[in-house]
Amino acid sequence: MRMRCPALLLALLLVGVVSGPAVAATPDPAYGPWLSHAVSARPTDEIRVWVHFTDKGLAAGERPGALARVAASWNEATRQRRAAAGAEPSFTDLPVHEAYVAALRDRGFAVRRVSRWLNAASVTVPASRVPELAALPFVRFVQPVRVKLARNVPPAPEPENLLGAAAVPDSAALAAFYGSSFAQNDQLGVVDLHQAGYTGAGVKVLMLDTGFKWSHPAFQTCTDLVAQYDFVNDDGNVENEGSDAITSHNHGTGTWGTLGGYAPGNLIGPAFGASFYLAKTEDVTQEVHAEEDDYVAALEWGDTLGVDVASASLAYLTFDDGGDYTFADLDGDTAVITVAVDLAVQKGMAVANGTGNSGPGVSSLWTPSDADSVIGVGAVSSTGVVANFSGRGPTFDGRTKPEVVARGVLTTWARASTDGYSQASGTSLSTPLIGGLCALLKEAHPTWDGATIREALMMSGDNALTPDNDVGWGVPNGPSAIVHGGAIPEPPRRTLPFTLAEPADGELVTDPSPTLRWCTSEALQPGDAAQYRVLYVLNGAPEDTIVAGPDTSLVWPGALAPGDTVTWRVEAIGNLGYVRKSLDERLFAGGAIVDVPVGPRPPIGLALGPAFPNPTGGATRLSFRAPEGDRVRVQLLAVTGRTVRILEAVGTGGDDALVWDGRDDAGRLAPPGVYFYRLENAPGIPARKLVRLP
Repeated sequence: MRMRCPALLLALLLVGVVSGPAVAATPDPAYGPWLSHAVSARPTDEIRVWVHFTDKGLAAGERPGALARVAASWNEATRQRRAAAGAEPSFTDLPVHEAYVAALRDRGFAVRRVSRWLNAASVTVPASRVPELAALPFVRFVQPVRVKLARNVPPAPEPENLLGAAAVPDSAALAAFYGSSFAQNDQLGVVDLHQAGYTGAGVKVLMLDTGFKWSHPAFQTCTDLVAQYDFVNDDGNVENEGSDAITSHNHGTGTWGTLGGYAPGNLIGPAFGASFYLAKTEDVTQEVHAEEDDYVAALEWGDTLGVDVASASLAYLTFDDGGDYTFADLDGDTAVITVAVDLAVQKGMAVANGTGNSGPGVSSLWTPSDADSVIGVGAVSSTGVVANFSGRGPTFDGRTKPEVVARGVLTTWARASTDGYSQASGTSLSTPLIGGLCALLKEAHPTWDGATIREALMMSGDNALTPDNDVGWGVPNGPSAIVHGGAIPEPPRRTLPFTLAEPADGELVTDPSPTLRWCTSEALQPGDAAQYRVLYVLNGAPEDTIVAGPDTSLVWPGALAPGDTVTWRVEAIGNLGYVRKSLDERLFAGGAIVDVPVGPRPPIGLALGPAFPNPTGGATRLSFRAPEGDRVRVQLLAVTGRTVRILEAVGTGGDDALVWDGRDDAGRLAPPGVYFYRLENAPGIPARKLVRLP
C-alpha cells in the first residue's frame, strides 16, 4: 500500500500538467501509437484529440499579476474552499492563451473544449491532419480524447443469498420516513447523523452524470437546485429536450435521488439539505456515451462556483474507437480525467467516483478511480458482502483500491420513467451514497478539505485495520468519521434540527388566519443568533417567503379561503451566515365554513366545485354541476401534466359529485403529492387543486 502525501501529489501533478506528460517521455512524434495508426490506416476519419500547449503565453515577470487576477475573480465560496485546502492560485488556474486557441480555429480545427487545468483544448480533426497539429510550435503533445463505449449501467441484481436480513428501523417513525431507503442510509450511520441534525445544509454538491429530471417528485419538497449545465448540448437545461433520447435523464435522476432526494416514505438521500449543481456530461443518444472532455469541463465549472463535493457515477477504460487505456495507464497520473480529479482535490474538493462494474477480477477498476486523491467507491450488499461486479484494485503502481464501499446491491433510487422509485445495483448506486456522506462531513467541518474528508471516511471504515483490494477500508461509519481527529483535531459543528409544531400536517384549519409555530433552532456556536423565515407555496403558486424575525411563530397574513392549500417550511438564518433548515415540511388547508346568502339560484350550467376532503389520504368527492342528462368527464392530472384518471358521470341539473378512490386508470394507488382535476372540453372553467397525503 502506498499513499502519497499532498506535497508529493502536487509535485507529480505539476510534472504531468505543467512540465510534461506523467508517463516516461513524450513520444516522438508528439503523439502515441494509437494516433499513429489512425493517421496511416484511416486518415479520413474524424477523431477527437487533446491538444496540450507548451505554455500560457505569459512573458517573464507576468505570472504574479496573472495569478492575482485569477484570485480576485473567485467567488466567496471558491475562496473559502481554497483557503481551507491551502490552495493558492497556481499555473493550472491561469486561463489558456487565447492566441493558441484562435490559431487552431484559423487553421480549420474545430475546438470543442478548452481546459485551463490541463492547459489543453479538445479538437475534432481528420486523422490525416494530426501530424500538422502536432507540429505547431505552441503544441507540446497530442493524445486522443477517450470516448466511452457504454455507460456504466447497473448490472443484474445479486443472488438473494448475498443480501441477508435487511436492517430494520427501531421505530415506526423511522420506517415511515425512510421507506425502503432506510437500510442503505443506516449502513453508513447516516440515520444517526440525520437525527443529530446533519442534512448537508450549506454544502455545495456537484453531480456529474447523464441528464437529470429535476421535476421528479423526489426533488420537489426541499431540494436547493442552484445551477445546471448541459455539457453535451452546451445549454443551461439538464432535463430532456430536443433530440435527447427518452432515456437520457434516467441514470442521472437515479443517482441524484440516491444522494439528495427527499420523498418521505420512499427515498431519503443522505444530503437532502445540500445545494446542488447538476452537470450533464454523458450523451446517451448515440453509440458514443460519454467523453472525458465533458467530465473535465464540469469539474472546472464546479470549481468556479465554489463546489465542495463532486459525485460521479461514471468510469472509463475501454472505448468505441479502440484507443483503450491499458493496465499500465492505471497509475494515478496518466488518464486525463484522473489528473483532473487530483487537481480538483488539490483545490479543496472531495471527489467520489465509482470503481466501475467490471469485477471480480484483480485490478478491474476503471479511471478515474485510480487517482491518488479520489474517493474510489466499490459496492457491497446490505450485509457488507462485496458485490461480484464491484471494480477492484490494486492500481498499476500497487495502491489499494477502492477507498471505501457502500450499498450497491438493490439500492433504492429515483426512477425518471415513472416519477416513482425502484431498486438497482452497481457502483453507480454506492457512489452517491458516499458522496452524500461527504456532504454531511463537510457540513460538520467547514474547514475540512477533500483530502481530510477522504481520510476520515477511510479511517472510520469497518476494514480500516486490514484494507484490501476487494472493499478497501470498508464501509465507513458516519458518526465515527465526523469526530475523526485528522492533523488538526476539530470538534464537529453542531446543527441540531428544529421541527414544525402547528398546524399539524394535513390539518384543515377553521381559522382563516392561523398561527404557524415551530421549535427553536439551536445555535451552531456562541454568538450565532437566529432569525426565521417561512417559505410557503399557496395553491401551487411559486414559492414565496415571509420574514418572521426572531419569533418562532407567525400569524398567517390575510385570510385563507376554503380549499386553499399551503405547504410550508422554515429556515433559520444565523447572524454568522449559516442557514439551518427545518427537517420537515408540512401542508394544511383552509376549511373555514362560509355562509352562502339565500337568494335566487343562478341558471343551471356547467361548473366545477371543490373536492372534499382535501387534502385526503383516501377517497375524495369532486363536486360539479351539469345540465340534466349531460355526460361529464373529469380528468385527474399529475403535476407533470400526465393524465392519471378519467371519471365520468351524468348531470342531474343540481349539485353532483364524482368519487375518486385515489387510483389511476390501471388500478394502482396514486402516490402522495399534488394533483389537479378539470372538466374535459371546458377550457373556460379553471382546474382545481387536490392534495393526496401518504
